[in-house]
Amino acid sequence: MLTEFATIQFNREELLELHRSLLLAAMVEDELRHERGLEKVGQHPLLDKIEALLGIKEDKLHALDHQVEDEMWEFAWYAFTDEWAWTRAAQDVEKELSESSTKPSDADRKTLVETRYRERFDAYVAEVDMRESKKEKFSPAKQNKKPSA
Repeated sequence: MLTEFATIQFNREELLELHRSLLLAAMVEDELRHERGLEKVGQHPLLDKIEALLGIKEDKLHALDHQVEDEMWEFAWYAFTDEWAWTRAAQDVEKELSESSTKPSDADRKTLVETRYRERFDAYVAEVDMRESKKEKFSPAKQNKKPSA
């Protein structure tokens, strides 16, 4: 087997960006493998080599892992809420159209969904937002109220 070599040069910032990208890819790969019931890849030799070149200490690597993981969750939340808002807008438009005698074309239907999505995005996201400010709306005191007969 013939091994080929290539030489490239990066400044420190570029190498840090490359490291971050590879770290993100490794985390995604490990998570997907976990979801499929497979073992994690474990060591990532290229990441190890770049970390050695950068001279990053273990505590800094650990902090970087958490930072990248938090950013992945933030992106996942964005992707989920965006899809949720689009789905809810489509549901609302379909409900209104089913009650209407007019049947718009697919292009018009898509335009209606896009408009509803933009107009009600915050309301749709609030339906699934689980941050502390939203929990107040569903306090145990309010949940324990019995309906009046």
